[in-house]
Amino acid sequence: MKLKERLKMKQSLALVIILCASVQCFFDIQDIVSETLDRLPEDFSSAIKDMAESLPAKTITVVRGESTNIRSQDIYQLLCLLSEHNIQVINLDISTKHSKDKYYNFVQKALDISEERTSLILCQPNECETILSELTENNLIHRTILYIFYWPYCEVSEAFLSTMKEAMRIAVITNPRKSVFRVYYNQATPDRLNHLTLVNWWSGRLYKSPVLPPAEKVYQDFKGRMFDVPVLHAPPWHFVKYNNDSTVNVTGGRDDKLLSLLAKKLNFRYRYYDPPDRSQGSSISGNGTFKGTLGLIWKRKADFFIGDVTMTWERLQAVEFSFLTLADSGAFLTHAPAKLSETLAIIRPFRWEVWPLVCATVLVTGPALWVVIAAPSLWQRRRRDQLRLLNNCCWFTTTLFLRQSSSKEPSKTHKARLVSVLVSLGATYVIGDMYSANLTSLLARPARERPIGTLQALEEAMRDRGYELVVERHSSSLAILENGTGVYGRLARLMRRQRVQRVRSVEVGVRLVLTRRHVAILGGRETLYYDTERFGSHNFHLSEKLYTRYSAIALQIGCPYLETFNNVVMTLFEAGILAKMTTDEYKNLPEQSRRSEPVTESDKHNGDITGDSPAASQGSQTQGESTKALQPVSLRMLRGAFCLLGIGHLLAAIALGVEIQIHRRSKKCVKIVEPSGGKTASKLKMFKKANKFIRRGVRNIVRVVCRSLDRALGPGVN
Repeated sequence: MKLKERLKMKQSLALVIILCASVQCFFDIQDIVSETLDRLPEDFSSAIKDMAESLPAKTITVVRGESTNIRSQDIYQLLCLLSEHNIQVINLDISTKHSKDKYYNFVQKALDISEERTSLILCQPNECETILSELTENNLIHRTILYIFYWPYCEVSEAFLSTMKEAMRIAVITNPRKSVFRVYYNQATPDRLNHLTLVNWWSGRLYKSPVLPPAEKVYQDFKGRMFDVPVLHAPPWHFVKYNNDSTVNVTGGRDDKLLSLLAKKLNFRYRYYDPPDRSQGSSISGNGTFKGTLGLIWKRKADFFIGDVTMTWERLQAVEFSFLTLADSGAFLTHAPAKLSETLAIIRPFRWEVWPLVCATVLVTGPALWVVIAAPSLWQRRRRDQLRLLNNCCWFTTTLFLRQSSSKEPSKTHKARLVSVLVSLGATYVIGDMYSANLTSLLARPARERPIGTLQALEEAMRDRGYELVVERHSSSLAILENGTGVYGRLARLMRRQRVQRVRSVEVGVRLVLTRRHVAILGGRETLYYDTERFGSHNFHLSEKLYTRYSAIALQIGCPYLETFNNVVMTLFEAGILAKMTTDEYKNLPEQSRRSEPVTESDKHNGDITGDSPAASQGSQTQGESTKALQPVSLRMLRGAFCLLGIGHLLAAIALGVEIQIHRRSKKCVKIVEPSGGKTASKLKMFKKANKFIRRGVRNIVRVVCRSLDRALGPGVN
């Protein structure tokens, strides 16, 4: 009977042990449970001392809650033992609200300066749940902060386990029996959340050191853990198709390949989902909200987000970033400069500053030649038609500049011929050949408007020419404009006049630039470059690099597997695999969308590919700019010359018409004056003749009368 009873007792004991293990019972049942913790277990101080040395921890904050009334000698023994082993101790009593806020501020200050803190919290289980909940609400969570709770009796409650966050380092110390302490840790397994795992124990000494397993070893293998990852459609990083049932289908992308490599290396699974707000998120707003996928990470509703996420100071207040996945730069995209009018091509070989000098040279050369020829005749006082000589000199030099043949020299002297030769050389080989060469190049490759390549030029275009600047909503580019000074602040003020300031994505902004000429979009240069390749680079102009921007994986603050991700990403980056994956996205573009010429003038000078645009690798596969951009000269390109010829003919016709009219008017005047003058002269002549005849008649009459009187009255002469 005794043997049967013993066997039953052993079976019952084994059953109790199995049941305790299945429910994860951490503690033996105590007969007496008090509402106030009034004393520390035996050897508790020695156990804490060994654990602190094994962490290792230079400073420990002993926190006593309002549910504790521990004897002074126990606290004194603990503080002295830690101090004797060069461990600084901070003793805090948080029984009041003011002292509790002081402790929380103390922990927050440690987070701000990235200083390690270890807190030993001594209180009853109910108060432990309250303290953990308040720490979570205040977001006092980081991998550099360790909270050690002493659980005096019974099991750890479900409320305590459900409040724990993965990024929060929590250790629980229990005292199952005399002089024995067990250590449970929430970051001991990578695939079980809200779970405490036995990692060590103390019975006179620690079972192993260090007391807690390092995160680098724990998170080397996620053991098939499933992650829910938000995803956004942002080529070439992710190509996403949105379904009607709120599901997404990712068809490729550089970051999709990167996530696949991480999952294969670290042994985890993932599934994409469509975030509520399809944007990244820029910063914490004034009302304490953070929109976008980064806001989900800030609220600890998402584990991480991988994409073209730019690291900014505003985002660093809400999330943490891994090692960089892309070294990029900021830029803006505008429509390709329009071709200048081919009609005015004949005046473009020289700049507007040169044409006045050319005209002045043509005007001065004729009088200069006249001075050389006419100077000897002036001091020799020989009579010569100087006005006619000046006219001949001017026409002679004009024919030389127009490269017309002229055999009529204004003078046969050696000085005049020497000046004529010099003028001919200057007109032919300096002005004429330079003009012809520039005109030929302009006709073969038509000139375009000056592109907008700097922020100052963009500001001027927005102020004077009606250009508009758009950015992606909740993006880092928007944060730069909102928080920037100088030219960025002025651009932000000019944007407030626009009706459309933000777009849903960079792709939408690029399509807007394609359809409207006076629109520019600010964003990452790599993304803009890829979109120009997709929609045809000849339609766009990409500005030069404005500022440096780095992209990385966004994770929760205090994420325990950050270093694990960093090691993998750093290896891929240093090996050039990330750059290779980025280049492969350009090779997957359709052949008809490949560019035929550099988007910017400096693209042909970029030879490195680490972080920069992969224009160099594409340049070797395309023909040179000097061969593919040339066009054959056609009559359409020469319409400016025909227009000039037409203007000349029109002026000649006008001059001819004026001369004809002047000639006709002068002829009419002659015809009108001649008849009136003839009549007057004939009348005068007739008057003179009549007067003469009258006088002659009067004289004859007088003479006859006088002779008659003499004959009658005078004596006769014998």
